[in-house]
Amino acid sequence: MTPSVNDREVTDLTLPNGLRVLVARRPAVPLVQLRLAVPFGAAPGDDTHVAVAELLAASLLSGTARRDRATIDDELATAGAALTASVRPQRLRVSGHALAEELDTLAEVLADCLTGAAYRPDVVEFERTRLLQRVRLAGTLPEWIARAALLRHCFGDHPAAVETPDAEQVGAVTAEQVAALHATRLVPNGSVLVLVGDVDPDAAVALLAERLAGWAAPHPAVALGPPPLPTGDTVVLRHRSGAQQADVRLAAPSLARVDPGFIALRLADHVYGGYFSSRLVHRLREERGYVYTASSGIEEQAGRALSVIQFGCAPEHAWAAVDETRTLLARISDTAPPTAAEIEAARGHLAGITAISESTQIGLAEALCGVAVAGLDPRWLTRFPVALHETTDDEVRAAAQRYLRAEAYTGVLLGPEKVRPR
Repeated sequence: MTPSVNDREVTDLTLPNGLRVLVARRPAVPLVQLRLAVPFGAAPGDDTHVAVAELLAASLLSGTARRDRATIDDELATAGAALTASVRPQRLRVSGHALAEELDTLAEVLADCLTGAAYRPDVVEFERTRLLQRVRLAGTLPEWIARAALLRHCFGDHPAAVETPDAEQVGAVTAEQVAALHATRLVPNGSVLVLVGDVDPDAAVALLAERLAGWAAPHPAVALGPPPLPTGDTVVLRHRSGAQQADVRLAAPSLARVDPGFIALRLADHVYGGYFSSRLVHRLREERGYVYTASSGIEEQAGRALSVIQFGCAPEHAWAAVDETRTLLARISDTAPPTAAEIEAARGHLAGITAISESTQIGLAEALCGVAVAGLDPRWLTRFPVALHETTDDEVRAAAQRYLRAEAYTGVLLGPEKVRPR
């Protein structure tokens, strides 16, 4: 029996090579969306993994024993298709699309890259140059710097703390290291492939089984081990030369989607800072004029979950904005819990944006991939809007009381030297 997602059937099965495949028919437009997610965790103490993995993702689709990069690009373009690869500490992802009638071409090119990527030294060198440019650019972006500082503050030396390698690490990677990582880590067992589009699910599964039959390994993909949970209520000031604004990132332990209390906490967090009408935005933007925008949300990191608050502001308002943020946390978790009207507004907003997102092929492909890698049944997507309306106001208030406490949040404040320590 196949689960239903938004009144559409989802075929969910595992191929002989261990690859889990989910296919949903969405015939609105004659396209198909593809998402492949491979667990790609680094072993503790492996300082080279992130650089090698980034070069692997950059070079994966750049040539095989049968096709050079130009041939791959030409075949995909002729099929109205595209493929891109990216990597994060938890997993490597390949995203793509094609005209529905050209799914075979998309699958064939993907299979060739998964089983025969060549990683020629000249190609790896070319991709290294491009990657170094991206690494250097990222190092100038306040948002990237603030996120990197928060992850390091929360996770220390755990691999989850490093999303981007440094230039020296990238410069030391060899083509042989990239090829070796592909052979040992880019494997199907434990990975997930999602197709959404104008396809017949049974025929699509049969096609994938045939095309990907040669992608095999005797061992499963390596998942990233869970990072430590952040502790304490310290906000660390870090000066950044040349900064024009202060950037604040706060985090606290939260609940992952597999937890029964997740939806109640998601609603509580939404009331606090999850959208434009939230308490956080109203206080920091509308009442105080400290920020243009601010947000809070829940993100998952290798089986752990964090509630994250983020905003940028003028340096002279930085500590005042932090204080206001903490005051709002203290109020929502104690003296001023979410009201019935606030909860209903958050409920409606979450239901609306979820329905809009999953009404598209791209949105449904992302949603199905997200629940699959989280270890959830695809029917979770069907149950989510129902659970939003069934979650009681008291459950939302209890979640706020337990998880949105000011003392649970730690984080970083990055700004110019004129921001003085407390």
